[in-house]
Amino acid sequence: MLPKITPSRRTFLMGLGRFAVAAEVARHLPSTAFAAEGYCPPPSAWTDLAKQVSGGVLRPDDPFYADVCRPNNLRYAANLPAGIARCVTDADVQACIAWVKKLGIPFAVRSGGHNYAGYSTTGGLLIDMSRMVGATVGKDGLVTIRGGVLNSYVYTQMERLGRTVTHGRCDSVGAAGFLLGGGIGFNMRKFGMGSDLLRATTIVTADGEVRPVSGEDKLFWASRGGGGGNFGINTSFTLQTYPIEKVTVFKITWTTSLEKVLLTLLKRLAEAPDDFGSKISVTIPSLSERCAGVKPEISILGQLHPSKVTLKDIFGDTWEMAATRDVREDVDYWPAQDFLLETTYPYYYQEKSSYVTAAGINEEAVAAMFDWAAKMPATSLPSAFKFFQVGGAVNKTSPTATAYVHRGYDWLFSIEANWWRPTDSVPLVDAALDWQQGFYADANRRMKAAGAFQNFPDPSLADWQSAYYGENYRTLTEVKKAVDPTMLFTFPQAIKPA
Repeated sequence: MLPKITPSRRTFLMGLGRFAVAAEVARHLPSTAFAAEGYCPPPSAWTDLAKQVSGGVLRPDDPFYADVCRPNNLRYAANLPAGIARCVTDADVQACIAWVKKLGIPFAVRSGGHNYAGYSTTGGLLIDMSRMVGATVGKDGLVTIRGGVLNSYVYTQMERLGRTVTHGRCDSVGAAGFLLGGGIGFNMRKFGMGSDLLRATTIVTADGEVRPVSGEDKLFWASRGGGGGNFGINTSFTLQTYPIEKVTVFKITWTTSLEKVLLTLLKRLAEAPDDFGSKISVTIPSLSERCAGVKPEISILGQLHPSKVTLKDIFGDTWEMAATRDVREDVDYWPAQDFLLETTYPYYYQEKSSYVTAAGINEEAVAAMFDWAAKMPATSLPSAFKFFQVGGAVNKTSPTATAYVHRGYDWLFSIEANWWRPTDSVPLVDAALDWQQGFYADANRRMKAAGAFQNFPDPSLADWQSAYYGENYRTLTEVKKAVDPTMLFTFPQAIKPA
């Protein structure tokens, strides 16, 4: 996602996002799009569903429809649902599944709406989980959260308990999607992926049954990295938590010797202790920024749990080369997360990802990345290529122990292309996406990269089965056959039954 921006710019763009989606809603009313696609249940059917769903059902002419249906990636904002069921209980979810099966209507499930490829949008029924919130505390540091909570709610509950988990930085992301696809964050090198901390989950499957799963159950195995929307609708998650402690958080930037700095960081930080977590971003300026003389820069954001080594020891020569250093030492854990927090607004984007080892990165690969960055067709929003630091505890789990297969790497590499409508023309956006594809293919070849992160779904990815799931895909197809043989839960990159 984009680097954190100033509140005034964020507020302005969020307003534009609301306006853009409202305009799309108005353009499609009355529901001619739904009629053209055959999603026209009689009014009585909608009334029947509304009676069974605790939070009611929103239709396109309801005043809050546009705000609820808007996804984070505005590329998919015009895919408007015929109705939005606002679920509060497991029974609400069961009612929605029975309803779509009876009427043969497509559907999608959403809490935060941050699916990069728009798989939480639909022209049929949108099953909205955002009202299914709450948390209960169990024994031995276990916490159970409900299926619709956002990261912001998780943070609040964890702070009250004096505990933490592996969590993300974007407060508006749904915890369900985060956990089901793996879940990355600055704690993963210390505690493991978010999905590694999952101890149980409850899922409503295609047959309408409410299934609590844990332990050796294959459906539980598949829920730990198999991706959301494949096997059912998860209505709760039980997580192992850990006591909080003071941490050091930091943001460091470099504006000169960028190739040398990036190569050194990617090599040196891979050897850092597991208490260290970071994300490196190389920001590519927008068109207006380029006109103002802004150049690419490297920034790193991260945290260090109590450790025998200092940040200066970890960064070595790059420490003194930095243009700026904002370091907050020995800060209480949850206030420290406010420093790291990323709040995103709805905009237009595509992200491509892969996994690399430090050994696969060399001077030529890094130089080529900066060559590609210089060639990007400038859009009205800045873009970036990034390295999320993995390794540590992530690599201490076997690739087949859970559905999340991506073990044995040092970095999760990603390239983003960002733009804004109507500022950026269709030909410019197409050129930017072509640039992204070329950059991705060349960088992967040079770095001997592999795979792709299923929580960054990429609709242009050809062999997504292997890229997301590797050797685990066959087992996932067997689980799919057992719980959803007719593919009730489907989308363009859905796991298929064996």
